[in-house]
Amino acid sequence: MADIPTDRDVFALEVRGLTKRFPGVLALDQVSLAVRHGEIHAVVGQNGAGKSTMINVVAGMLSPDEGTILLGGDPVEIGNTRRAIELGIATVYQELSLLPNLTVAQNIALGREPRRHGFLDVAAMRAMSDSALARLGLAIPATTRVGSLSLAERQLVEIAKALADAPSVLILDEPTAALGQREADRLFEILRALRTQGIAIIYVSHRFGEILNLCDRATVMRNGRVVTTTDLAGWTEARLTAAMIGGGSEIFVATRRGASGELVLEATQLAWRSRVRDASLTVSRGEILVLTGLLGAGQNEIARIIGGDLRAEAGRLRLRGRDVVLSGPQSAVATGICLLTDDRKQEGILPNLSLAANIALPSLARRRRGSVFVDRPAEQRAVAGAVQRFGVVARSFATPIRTLSGGNQQKALIARWHLADTDLFVLIDPTRGVDVGARAEIYRRLDALAGAGKAVVVVSSDIPEVLALADRILVFHEGRIVAETRPAATDEEQLNLLVQGAQ
Repeated sequence: MADIPTDRDVFALEVRGLTKRFPGVLALDQVSLAVRHGEIHAVVGQNGAGKSTMINVVAGMLSPDEGTILLGGDPVEIGNTRRAIELGIATVYQELSLLPNLTVAQNIALGREPRRHGFLDVAAMRAMSDSALARLGLAIPATTRVGSLSLAERQLVEIAKALADAPSVLILDEPTAALGQREADRLFEILRALRTQGIAIIYVSHRFGEILNLCDRATVMRNGRVVTTTDLAGWTEARLTAAMIGGGSEIFVATRRGASGELVLEATQLAWRSRVRDASLTVSRGEILVLTGLLGAGQNEIARIIGGDLRAEAGRLRLRGRDVVLSGPQSAVATGICLLTDDRKQEGILPNLSLAANIALPSLARRRRGSVFVDRPAEQRAVAGAVQRFGVVARSFATPIRTLSGGNQQKALIARWHLADTDLFVLIDPTRGVDVGARAEIYRRLDALAGAGKAVVVVSSDIPEVLALADRILVFHEGRIVAETRPAATDEEQLNLLVQGAQ
């Protein structure tokens, strides 16, 4: 790995005139970026702006058609991911690369396993894992299988794995998307410490509050080009948004409506292990109920219980006035409940199928002709209507859904369950990893669902999102519901205190 130069006038990383073309798409158009030693440098842009392509070039995943990359002032040829790591470039992607069947230690040591007398040194590998995790304040046993960890824990293990290489350039793609506030704050402490050590950090995020509090400078991209690179002192979220989208932006606030009084769901005294304790809630037709709290406070588990993914160990569920026992997500769907989790890739989309298939599959029986055949024209009309209604952008209905942006994937999933005439929508972190434009669009779609008489339950730890979206808010702390409030009766500061357990 290259040593870090002591001369701070030499940029740690420069890209000059990067150009990358795909069939029919100019993904990068003469992009230039310079990141200093000891700097946290944000890269900002809507989905499709070119951020991911640029990261993939620097990380060795893609080769540029034109342009130069310099490390410490010297031109380098990267070519592949192994070479990038050798040069001191570590990248943590939003879509995690950990192998679920391996342990934490095996994942962190993968590709650089310590050996002794020709054999794998298990003790050294575990020590490597413990040391890497300790930098993030984690105490996950090295022998834990990654597949048993939560999404947030896997994200932190991925970051620990990157830091184990002692990189001179660290690239983070939406690193807090799966984290609660406590974990995010710990990560920020680590990044500030790395900055003092001279590490150059590229920070890609759609969370402007984080960027303004954490980052020194920002490069804004739009349509494959750099719009501006600027010091962030004095910038606001509104100004950053305007630079990103090329004009002013409206702040979304959901329609404030009183519930219709018709209860769709009643949950009484639910319990699950130590994560949910004596939790009761209701949600009515035409209402957006938001569950919030620190990571692990119980709100995710409640959502999964309602969506049939977890079986409550105690308590009762009533749907439209009748007791129900959900044996799994399929039985929840059969009763008119859908669950959209925070892991679209693993638990939402069918990545190799088309956009049309992803939207149409759950409601296929509605368009059968006889017992075998599907009415294809009727299916095309249904999909077209859903795509238009929910603003899904794709080249064609036949496009594989994996090629769509995160925001369009999420809108397609919402469209899927609307087409299936779902009565109760349960969504965990529905705007995870999507840009500000797609986020506002998702808010509008959820607001429209409630306006059409659907019941909507959203889990979110993003306080501005909670206040923008909710009709009613339930705050979780250590497995219990500790407060109920409404946006008109609270603000960001008060809500932050509530999620911390203050009364």
